[in-house]
Amino acid sequence: MTEEEMHMKTERLSEQAANRAAYEQYIAELGTDDSAFRAKFREAFFHALQQQLTARQYEVLWMSEVEGLSGKEISYRLGISQSAVSRHLTRGKKRLRVLLSYNLELRSNVFA
Repeated sequence: MTEEEMHMKTERLSEQAANRAAYEQYIAELGTDDSAFRAKFREAFFHALQQQLTARQYEVLWMSEVEGLSGKEISYRLGISQSAVSRHLTRGKKRLRVLLSYNLELRSNVFA
């Protein structure tokens, strides 16, 4: 291995160590009781959800998961069929899984 290759490898390792340290600090901050940090994180998360889902998917997922409404209650409130509610839930959750899996894959590649 040439001296230049060794230098590049050392730089990559240093960058990975810095990334890991930043990640560990981020995780440590999540564990602290910092309500302002949690509020900002929650706000950013819900904003990202709104960007990834259609308005109807977001609304149906919110009513189902946050408000705890049944499919029947959601269909009544929104004036749509229960099968439409089911479709919005299924598609919305699928998009959410893709978004989360992409972020987890990205995290594992960067911080591995």
